[in-house]
Amino acid sequence: MLEDDRHCFGCGEKNPIGFKLCFKELKDGVEAEFTPEKNHQGYRDLFHGGLMSLLLDEAMVNAVWLKGSPAVSVEFNVRLRHAVKVGDPIRVRGWIIGEHKRLVLTRAEATDAAGRVLAESEGKCLKMKLKSE
Repeated sequence: MLEDDRHCFGCGEKNPIGFKLCFKELKDGVEAEFTPEKNHQGYRDLFHGGLMSLLLDEAMVNAVWLKGSPAVSVEFNVRLRHAVKVGDPIRVRGWIIGEHKRLVLTRAEATDAAGRVLAESEGKCLKMKLKSE
């Protein structure tokens, strides 16, 4: 059973150091925007690849969540295609590509302002139940 206290590092609005991603539902998935800051860097002025992976993971899980079921990621792979500079806005999208009982197959991609794919991911999410408040 999952319990959401709104402190998720990716999308929790109560997390003081989190990304505070705000996903909006699209016809075929979800999307959010994020602009990395200096404290999100790996090498000088470059967005950390592990944090890019976090963006993609959040998009995949939220694609399932906003379609009606809380979920957790159980497996995902990431391909980082281009370096991202600190201060450059990113659009991250996630969508469902298949389902089998509680297992949901997902994809996500991050793009720059020109629409160039910066990173992409495929993953598996497991539908869960949310603990009643």
